[in-house]
Amino acid sequence: MEEDSELKIDDTWSDNNTPLPKPKRRREESRNGKSIRILLGILLLLVFAAGILYFLSRQSTGSDASLLQSKVATLEQKVTGLEKQLAELQGRISTAGPDPALLRRVDTLSQKVEALEKQEQRAAEPKAKPSAPPKPAAAAEKQYHTVQKGETLLGISKKYSISVEQLRKLNNLSADKPLRIGQKLQVSAGR
Repeated sequence: MEEDSELKIDDTWSDNNTPLPKPKRRREESRNGKSIRILLGILLLLVFAAGILYFLSRQSTGSDASLLQSKVATLEQKVTGLEKQLAELQGRISTAGPDPALLRRVDTLSQKVEALEKQEQRAAEPKAKPSAPPKPAAAAEKQYHTVQKGETLLGISKKYSISVEQLRKLNNLSADKPLRIGQKLQVSAGR
């Protein structure tokens, strides 16, 4: 109500119809009051915004830790799942036994290897068999020599004091057939 009475005083006219000067002081005070209120409002907004930023930053560091913990937990679950799968596979392998198709392939390969070994043995056997079988009762022990790399019939014959022709006869070797490494040669006739 006081404001209404003051307003009435301000709005009254004097007797000679000249307006009275309005008090400037009140307007300046009201302007200062408004600017103080605006500054306080801005200050409150800044404090409020700073508080929000502070709590958000603290919350994000906490959420980073919880995010890491959740990722570690997820990885642990995946590792556990992989361990279970590994155990299942090992169980299947131990109960299933060997693969039958693989066993057949191994058998086939072993038969082929045996066939090749037989062919190699046949090629190594002398082509002409001796006409007279050796006499076991009268024969002494026979000596054999295994051919090494770089050896020749001449070198072997000198080593055992036998002629090259005798070596060829004892082992059914032809002049055009070379020696092979690992080949066994009879070097004594045995008596």
